[in-house]
Amino acid sequence: MPLLLVLNELSYRETKARREEISDSLRGLVRLLRKVREHRTDVALVTERAFFDLDLGDDYSVREWAGDGRNRDWLRYLLGMRQRAPFRDVAPADLRDGTEYFHDGRPAEGLGTAYQVGGLAVSLSLAEPWEETRLKLSQHGLAEDDAGTVQVTHTDVDVRHAARPEHIEEHRRWLCDSELTRIHGGVELWNARDDIFPHLRFLPRVADDLRRLAPAWLYPVKERLAELELATAAWTPTLDAAPQWRSKVTPESDTRKALCHFEDTDGTSQLFDWHARFTPGAGRLHFRIDRSRQQLVVAYIGVKRV
Repeated sequence: MPLLLVLNELSYRETKARREEISDSLRGLVRLLRKVREHRTDVALVTERAFFDLDLGDDYSVREWAGDGRNRDWLRYLLGMRQRAPFRDVAPADLRDGTEYFHDGRPAEGLGTAYQVGGLAVSLSLAEPWEETRLKLSQHGLAEDDAGTVQVTHTDVDVRHAARPEHIEEHRRWLCDSELTRIHGGVELWNARDDIFPHLRFLPRVADDLRRLAPAWLYPVKERLAELELATAAWTPTLDAAPQWRSKVTPESDTRKALCHFEDTDGTSQLFDWHARFTPGAGRLHFRIDRSRQQLVVAYIGVKRV
């Protein structure tokens, strides 16, 4: 699966920019795509509908822009790009569960799609909000709390973003990460675990958890594991009892600890009640802290245990 560059529809739908400004922004988009491909060649441009059918503001369109002879070379580059549309056909089917994303109160399907698939959101550089390399989104969905009650959740998330070629420098290390970003399945994740997560140790049973991992959970699980790896790598066990977590991580409640025992590699039953969460739904990643080795031992990745 290629790296997905998802065009933010909010950057062009309601623009009041003049035609020449919009035309310049499309050339800027091509420069941006060229810059990305200096680091990654396996990329695809994702749009809300076929790229050449997009309307740009009230009285301009990609087809009109493409028909302008001054844009012939820019057009040729776009024609050579792998392209996919619409948004809903890009995200895994399990993500079409009613989860919605908003930016500054406006529905943001493209930005949400980029977040869901772990891609890069790209925008036409026509307004100040699109001059940031990360954008804040509000994720609205359903999730089960620790008491088992399904609630409507509002969660703030960040999506990687670029509107100018110079923005790519901020994402260069991520784009060049040929391991985690190019893993597209649970089996691949298991096979690469030792190289990518040197501060995490996985019980053998986790191989089956990852093999059965729903496509919608691949990206959030990669994110949680990467956060746990970074937190543990920066941890000094002699100074702190636990790492400084980078997402919500808590021990299990006393009434549920009995569900968190697993057989460790030495044959003993151990308590793995620390857990991180991931969505959509009630995803849980259970582990225990091994201070002597400065490691986390991962025992379970899947739906909340009952």
